[in-house]
Amino acid sequence: MLRTRTRDRLLALALIGGSLLGLAAQVQAQTRPNIVVMGEDADEDSVPRGNRIFQRVIAELSETMNLRGYNVYDETAVAMGITQANRVRRRDAELIEVARAVQNPPLDVVAVFQVYASASKSAYSDIVRPEVRIPGRLLNVRTGQSLGAFEVAGLQLPPLPQGCDRECLLERVGAEAKSIAADVATALTAKLDGVIAPRRAADTGAPPAGLPNALPGAEPPPAAAVGESCGGLPTAYVVRLNGFSPQEVQAAEEYMAAFRCYEHHRPVRSGGATAEYWYETRSDSARLGRNLRLMLEHMSAPGQVQFSGNTFVVSRVATR
Repeated sequence: MLRTRTRDRLLALALIGGSLLGLAAQVQAQTRPNIVVMGEDADEDSVPRGNRIFQRVIAELSETMNLRGYNVYDETAVAMGITQANRVRRRDAELIEVARAVQNPPLDVVAVFQVYASASKSAYSDIVRPEVRIPGRLLNVRTGQSLGAFEVAGLQLPPLPQGCDRECLLERVGAEAKSIAADVATALTAKLDGVIAPRRAADTGAPPAGLPNALPGAEPPPAAAVGESCGGLPTAYVVRLNGFSPQEVQAAEEYMAAFRCYEHHRPVRSGGATAEYWYETRSDSARLGRNLRLMLEHMSAPGQVQFSGNTFVVSRVATR
């Protein structure tokens, strides 16, 4: 009986893993994360939001990332319904909260940058040179994980012309800042490319950890599954199981560990009728939701799957 039950469970795992292989091309088309570019100007020495130098920098960052194939959204356009537009001197905590609050579209990565611009006179002549420094960093909106950082500073910029007034200064410094912003954006997108790079079984010489054949006694995967890649932004979700028996929780944990593109999971809380997990994967929320519904179907457990923010709640519906 035990052997039959184990074989049935492995067969169900194989069905879940194989049911999504036909969607590989669609998943690959959705691996690019949604990005919002935001400026942190809490430091009084930084260029404030609204300044023309700031605007040229944010436009260049957004355009460069857009040309590299990423979905870049304008902060004002997506957040104007939930927060006051054009606020200045904002700290990173406020930026992260705004990015997390935006639900349409769901944002995956926030690119935070600062602009420091000044002009210094030479100690030996009346030559005045502009100085521009732009640090930038990438954060996972859901988890807060740092995905990379880069800074351009210390460049020898051309001197300002004699008699350069404020208008001249803003234009000259803005042009230099725009050029530097392009370098920062190129470096940040290169870092993001590395983070979302597909992982292939052929790279490690072992079957993908997310495929059912990684479990002892499982049948070999179909030929099309070998070498399949799991690309996308590594992200984490909270998966909460409500109303399941200890045996069902154990079975559900085995299912979740067999989902394609699975990375890692860690129990956060466990009780008599509730279990909560920190679940890391390269799947998007839609694919994980489909997997969880398939899991309930193969477990013959009537239930519902709700999703909000980065939390999945899987509730078992008790029946007589």
